[in-house]
Amino acid sequence: MPKLVRLHRPDLVVDDPWELVRRFFSVDRSSIASTSYDGYIATGKSPANRIVEEDILAINTTMSARAPHQDWAGLTAQKRLPELAAVDASWNLFLTSQKIWSSEHVPERLTALFAAVLRKGVGISRATKVLHMKRPHLIPVCDSYVLRLMGIPGEDGASSVTLIEHLRSQRGELLPLLQDLQMRLQKAGHERTLVRIMDALIWGSHPDTWLQRHRAPGSYGH
Repeated sequence: MPKLVRLHRPDLVVDDPWELVRRFFSVDRSSIASTSYDGYIATGKSPANRIVEEDILAINTTMSARAPHQDWAGLTAQKRLPELAAVDASWNLFLTSQKIWSSEHVPERLTALFAAVLRKGVGISRATKVLHMKRPHLIPVCDSYVLRLMGIPGEDGASSVTLIEHLRSQRGELLPLLQDLQMRLQKAGHERTLVRIMDALIWGSHPDTWLQRHRAPGSYGH
């Protein structure tokens, strides 16, 4: 009998991707905060290589972060965050070539960035909400729910980098859909990055399990 059994996490399913992202970024009441958050990013007011008070105000008022400003004081006091500047703003989770991704050590730079930002009062949820503002083509918004949904252990910088690497590993399959949704959103007046669209798909997905797909009404798994 083999000593190792690998159980893969279930796939995630989005029943109607276009309807989901359309509502997420426009008409659904639950998405109003998300739309305002994206609106702040679109203004360009958030500086690329430093974290400012306005960023914290934005995640508190549009993303329900409830982040005390004093928790961020050590970061907002810095005129420039070196670890953030080391992550090129042109890098794209889905479009950057593997040659650049490897030669520029993107995962290692991201790991260093999370290590510089995470601290008491600044967990992975708050950190990614701010860091997505700075690198909207590269860093997804995530929290413990998203990480658990994706089958990724932990709630730290390594977990977020693992999520980024996992999504990137599926870019061949995901990219055509994401680009189609991006084009549709543009026609509807919403400019969103591929990463932000992926955020919406993850948040609106549900696990695809054999039990859910095959259990008959009123039965108990037989």
